[in-house]
Amino acid sequence: MRKLLAILIVLAAPVALAADGPSPSSKSILSEIAKEGGREVLWDLWGQEEAFGRVLSGVEAGEPTWLKVATQLRPFADGGASLSLDYAVARALPKAPEAVLAYVGHGLDIEYICTSPFIEPEPGVAEAYEREALAALSKIKVPALVPLAAECAKRVRLPDGA
Repeated sequence: MRKLLAILIVLAAPVALAADGPSPSSKSILSEIAKEGGREVLWDLWGQEEAFGRVLSGVEAGEPTWLKVATQLRPFADGGASLSLDYAVARALPKAPEAVLAYVGHGLDIEYICTSPFIEPEPGVAEAYEREALAALSKIKVPALVPLAAECAKRVRLPDGA
């Protein structure tokens, strides 16, 4: 009986991340992850399309606390959720390349975030992303990140004729 009650309480708990409430902040999500665990928070968000979309928008902005949210949720993500998180981080790359690359090996994998984050983009979209990402990566001067930036740039480049 206690187990059933605990399950019901957990199912009722996602009020802090409700889609119809105010947008969750990165700090509130990190707090929820600390309390409930990344798996529970990710699947709560995944079940609320608007809330998950707001999280992805925050990650795409490239702000360090949102990138930390992505690193805390990513280990628990499967196909669709992992692709969404990876693409959101990849879209942050032109805006905050140092912040993104700082998480490589610390929750993010270069092969998933240094890519063209589009499935079937409109003409010119992938090319514009490539130009912006390569320009941002070329400006990295932090010695520890320079080799990562070079590797990332190789992965971001579109195949010839794309």
